[in-house]
Amino acid sequence: MKRTFWVAAGFGLGVYVGERVRRVVVRATPDQVTDRVRGAWTDALAAGRTEMRARERTLRETFAAPDPDRRAGSGPDAPPG
Repeated sequence: MKRTFWVAAGFGLGVYVGERVRRVVVRATPDQVTDRVRGAWTDALAAGRTEMRARERTLRETFAAPDPDRRAGSGPDAPPG
């Protein structure tokens, strides 16, 4: 009975480890790695740009510099024309 248990346990463990190794190998293909790196890079750049714009907006409000994104003569502060 003990041998049957350990043979079954070893077989089950071997199947489990084999499946895990197969998944890692599939995830580590050059195309998969490239896609993951490209996605992470794109997300990081987008987050950086968003934070940069927010920080610039805060600095402009703090130092009362004109915002180049606002067009002269438009917006809620523009005189009615």
